[in-house]
Amino acid sequence: MTLDLASRILETLENHGFEAYYVGGCVRDWLLSRPVHDIDICTNAHPGDVIRLFPDHVPTGLKHGTVSVRIAGQFFEVTTYRTEGKYEDYRRPADVRFVSELRLDLARRDFTMNAMAMNRAKELQDPFGGRADIESKLVRAVGEPLVRFQEDALRLLRGVRFAAQLGFSLEEQTLAAMRKTAPLLSHIAVERVREELNKMLGSDSPQIGCALIHEIGLFAYAPVLQRLFREAAAESWRIVHVNTLPQKWSLLLYAARFTVEESKAVCQLLKMSKRETEAIVGLVELLRRVQPKWDAPETVEWGQLLLDAGWDTCEKLAVILQGCWWNRQEQAHSLMQALAEKYRAMPVKTLKELAVTGLDLQVALQKKAGEWIVRVLRALLVQTALHGLPNTPEALIEAAQKEVAQDEH
Repeated sequence: MTLDLASRILETLENHGFEAYYVGGCVRDWLLSRPVHDIDICTNAHPGDVIRLFPDHVPTGLKHGTVSVRIAGQFFEVTTYRTEGKYEDYRRPADVRFVSELRLDLARRDFTMNAMAMNRAKELQDPFGGRADIESKLVRAVGEPLVRFQEDALRLLRGVRFAAQLGFSLEEQTLAAMRKTAPLLSHIAVERVREELNKMLGSDSPQIGCALIHEIGLFAYAPVLQRLFREAAAESWRIVHVNTLPQKWSLLLYAARFTVEESKAVCQLLKMSKRETEAIVGLVELLRRVQPKWDAPETVEWGQLLLDAGWDTCEKLAVILQGCWWNRQEQAHSLMQALAEKYRAMPVKTLKELAVTGLDLQVALQKKAGEWIVRVLRALLVQTALHGLPNTPEALIEAAQKEVAQDEH
């Protein structure tokens, strides 16, 4: 359906005497039989022409020739053929110039696999050999590789990410140019770096990306990141076997033997949100507590972990442990069963489920409020959840008296 809608845009442009093509990543993904997420269109029509032909539009990037056209509630970016002026910040061109020839537009793009265009008849325009590189499983820069990476240093990380996503190799001259220009990555906003790393970790072959980052020295300007990808490289293939980004990051950090504090520093360096940071660091903390050895499954004492971290976090931890023990699947899969059985067997799981409150303890023990209340309640929770103490007011108050007496003694 999405392709049908995009085709209507091409047809409208053609009917008014303009050229129009699908371009870039969507063409690459069609050739690879991969899911297509965004369909981009290029044309020799100027932005004013696009605006005139498609009244339902948003002028998202007129300076760069881009108009977002809306059809049936879906947006498609339509961009005029262009060449780009000098890049002044290793990221964006100072100016663009609209041109009438498709080949000139394709020549400014990053990699040959992204420098292809296709018309409605599925005829391919491929002046830089992108299709052949796809068949050879190569990531190759368009034109002169050094120039491509000097123009936009984020392309360094994009090349690594494409290799990881597609299971491709970096073409020899492209790789050599990346080694030379690696220091330029320091000019790129950390948010964009984080976005590319997230995509790489979410790819089918994250180990390819981790190995290339180490080999190229992409993060020589940020030693903590360079050490992370170097130390984690050998076990990074396991990342594909866990689900969420916090799980992937925490497994990577554990594989690199990073401490909780070092893990937090990485999250802060990459400007992750408070929520992401807490999730990642929390999982690293639990991993360091369990200390799993690669492919050597052990019984996990889930009780205290469930009380400290809760069901949701322990379930995420169990998935990571399955990744740590991936080559021993039979034992690894019994993890989830053991976790679920332990959770079901616990008569109470939170402080709120205890049959007494802090106020009840104050009254029964005739003590002023203070830190002792939380400490005693936690001790009661452990005894009730894991060691058979009945969850009745009488039994809990008696146990609380013993806890307090022991403290005072």
